Amino acid sequence: MICYDMVRRSAPVWSCGSCFSIFHLPCIRKWARSPASVSEASDPASSWRCPGCQSVHDTPARDIAYTCFCGRRRDPPNDLFLTPHSCGEPCSKPLGKTDPAAKGASPDDDAVTRCPHVCVLQCHPGPCPPCKAFAPERPCPCGKQSITRRCADRSTPVTCGQQCDRLLPCGRHRCEKVCHTGPCGDCQVNFSAQCFCGKKTDILVCGEMAVKGSLSEKDGVFSCSAVCGHGLSCGNHACKDVCHPGPCGGCELVPGKVTTCHCGKTRLQEKRSSCLDPIPTCDKVCDKRLPCGVHSCKVTCHEGKCPPCLVRVEQRCRCGSSGQMVECYMVSMEEFRCNKPCGRKKNCGRHRCNEACCPLSKPFAQHEGDNMDPHFCQIPCGKKLRCGQHGCQHLCHSGHCDPCRETIFSELSCACGRTSIPPPQPCGTPTPSCPHQCIVPQPCGHPASHQCHFGDCPPCVVPVMRECTGGHVMLRNIPCGSKDIRCNQPCGKNRQCGLHACARTCHPPPCDSPPANGDASSSSGSKVSCGQLCGVPRRECKHTCSTPCHPSSPCPDVRCEVRVSITCSCGRITSNVPCSAGGSYNGDSMFDISTIQQLPMPLQPVESNGKKVPLGQRKLCCDEECAKMERKRVLAEAFDITPPNLDALHFGENSNASELLSDLFRREPKWVLAIEERCKFLVLGKTKGSSSSNIKVHVFCLMTKDKRDAIRLIADRWKLTVQAVGWEPKRFVTIHVTPKSKVPARVLGSKAGVPVSASYPYFDPMVDMDPRLVVAMLDLPREADVSSLVLRFGGECELVWLNDKNALAVFSDPARAATALRRLDNGSAYQGAAMFCPSSITQASSSGNVWVGAQRDGGSAAKTSANPWKKAGASEPNPSGDWTVLGQSPGTSVLGQAPGSAWRRADTPGQVMGTNRWTALETPAATSSGSTDRRKLPPHSEAGSSSASVPRADAGASAAQTAARAVPKLQPDFEVEDWEESCE
Repeated sequence: MICYDMVRRSAPVWSCGSCFSIFHLPCIRKWARSPASVSEASDPASSWRCPGCQSVHDTPARDIAYTCFCGRRRDPPNDLFLTPHSCGEPCSKPLGKTDPAAKGASPDDDAVTRCPHVCVLQCHPGPCPPCKAFAPERPCPCGKQSITRRCADRSTPVTCGQQCDRLLPCGRHRCEKVCHTGPCGDCQVNFSAQCFCGKKTDILVCGEMAVKGSLSEKDGVFSCSAVCGHGLSCGNHACKDVCHPGPCGGCELVPGKVTTCHCGKTRLQEKRSSCLDPIPTCDKVCDKRLPCGVHSCKVTCHEGKCPPCLVRVEQRCRCGSSGQMVECYMVSMEEFRCNKPCGRKKNCGRHRCNEACCPLSKPFAQHEGDNMDPHFCQIPCGKKLRCGQHGCQHLCHSGHCDPCRETIFSELSCACGRTSIPPPQPCGTPTPSCPHQCIVPQPCGHPASHQCHFGDCPPCVVPVMRECTGGHVMLRNIPCGSKDIRCNQPCGKNRQCGLHACARTCHPPPCDSPPANGDASSSSGSKVSCGQLCGVPRRECKHTCSTPCHPSSPCPDVRCEVRVSITCSCGRITSNVPCSAGGSYNGDSMFDISTIQQLPMPLQPVESNGKKVPLGQRKLCCDEECAKMERKRVLAEAFDITPPNLDALHFGENSNASELLSDLFRREPKWVLAIEERCKFLVLGKTKGSSSSNIKVHVFCLMTKDKRDAIRLIADRWKLTVQAVGWEPKRFVTIHVTPKSKVPARVLGSKAGVPVSASYPYFDPMVDMDPRLVVAMLDLPREADVSSLVLRFGGECELVWLNDKNALAVFSDPARAATALRRLDNGSAYQGAAMFCPSSITQASSSGNVWVGAQRDGGSAAKTSANPWKKAGASEPNPSGDWTVLGQSPGTSVLGQAPGSAWRRADTPGQVMGTNRWTALETPAATSSGSTDRRKLPPHSEAGSSSASVPRADAGASAAQTAARAVPKLQPDFEVEDWEESCE
């Protein structure tokens, strides 16, 4: 926690009860919540350490409050006549504390040494002063005198200065120390003692003997661990027990105690008179339980102890990975351990246990017993803490090390000393960042442009003019401290061979590494190879030599392996073969023979003049197909026949794409040529666009996937950008020109050698999108917002972004597109790569031209305006009272025919009702009286509702005037102020 503010008398503070340090209340709350303040207490969630003395506090951070120093009053008032942050009342803190020297003292002693008084000063910071009252008389530790002292000095040990003379714990000597507090300790007097059996005498410390109190000369004090040897009560045998206190036991061989043989299965027939009489044995098996606890003795009844158990059992090692067959008695004598290392990770997760035959190497093994866990890592951690100065003092552990608990009490300053942080600070606090400029002088002489720092100064960044490392050019605006300055030019210096130039980009010298010591070429003065390819043209085939540089020797005369293409005489059949020029062998090698066998046609014969003709310089024989192609070519030239240019479809290396376009061109040649014409017009033609960037874009109608793929392949040849928009089955394709767009090498439908020119193609509903459905948003300003389009028409249009400034909105309803065009601030009419044909009026009903309408009953042709938003309609009424398309029955759907046919209505001209029942656009009727009232249109038929939209007819223009109109840019003629109001 770092706090640079001064503690003012009006600021809420918190005071530590141990070191009495004062901190701001928000700062100490922030410190208590930080992970660096967590202590190793039982509850790390609520315990934290004081930043001054590291004492642990259990108060949660949210419960830390601003109180006075005595803690009696919360949020004390700011009184100028009182000590800051004091309540002004008596402190009343208890002054008594337990005597720290009286360890293990009883509660009564604690009550005696504790001061019963309280602090009488005014509420104050820091510790309370010592108590000055006199305490009752108290005897000295030895009890010989009574001493009177001040209450604050009662915990100080005071003696009378005489000898202690208290009886020591041994019960035999008295304490010879001066009167003192606490226990006297063990007796240190040396005492000559005898063992229990009397065979050994030794000098022992009186306090270390187990026997307390008075001792006689006959009684022993310790055991010498030897056999006792005292005679038993029978007078014939000696005691076989280890040296022990007290009398020896009775003889076990007296006749009264022995009634059976040694194995205990047969009772004695003859009575024994003395303990010296032998004990007879029987002929039965001993069958006593052996020390192993599993097997029994198989020897006949015998005297003394049973022999060791010789049954062979399997003894497993500690880790359980291996075992061995041994006698049973050896299992308890020594532990079997294998040599397999453990290899499992210890508790730290970093080191592995390398102990052989580790008992914890078995899966799911748990440590048992009081001995040390072998998988408890004993290696010190030693990692550098975050402070970078101290190391972790814990044993190796998993996870992150604890934060450094040290505190810095020295001032932290920057390199120049003008910026500093006062102590105390947690260890690891970085030095302050200094805003002043560096004062270290630069070796180049330029003034320093960086701030104060520690360590070496960064390179100078003043722009200067320097020469590149290779000495090619002088570069401007190079930082002064740059060392390795390189340009993008090749090095061009002569290599050590003297033949080649260094092809590496500008680099520091040398171009070649120095020759090794003892190199024969360097000592003789001959040129050394540079390692590059030779590159000298061969005399036989003019290919370059591909061997490494050889300045001191001519190019090797070896066979050329460069792959070349050989063809037949007409050029139809081709094949790749090795050049095979050069070499000392004049005949065909086995490799040439195998290559000739794999050719599609045999080779043409050569003149037998004894000279070898390389394989790459020979030609293939023509076949029957070549003869057929030659005859067709002659006939085509004779009759001046131009076949379709199918070869233009075979482009690039994608044979699948070529086959797809070839197949589609054979089935629908007009459609493929229409796509090619639109791509050609976008690249070469000039469109009438209102955009300053004049972006060229075209939208195709809804198509199947195979035709969309064909458009993509054709557009890729012209380097046009293709985007597929929408979801099946209403998915369409858009293309637009980019700076990389160019004319391909071969154009569909054009002869080779003829200049390629572009003309405005005509609108085709099977290829082009209806322009009434598209709204262009070109040259959008940076602050333009199209959210209104997304929110209002998001579910009714597809938004196509051409780049970050140009977009198209494609609708499914022309009326909705007209409303969007009216509402959008940056919307404009769409100009594609197709236009209507003025001379195709009579084909309107059959070809489905969106711009042309046919007149009923063979009348004069009434052509609509060039604006796609305007339609010309007949003024004669229809008796049925419904909107119908000219030339069709009233029940026929408009969507099934030309979307741009002329419209009729039996009512007054000028009133238009859209075919979409949700979009009723009304216009004021033109009447002779000039009335402005609006009439509701009669309901339309279901056939009329299936069409996309019905544009309004211009009642004031005749059909002839409409046909004579030029084609301006697309602009809607009807406007809808509010779409929802028009539907009501």
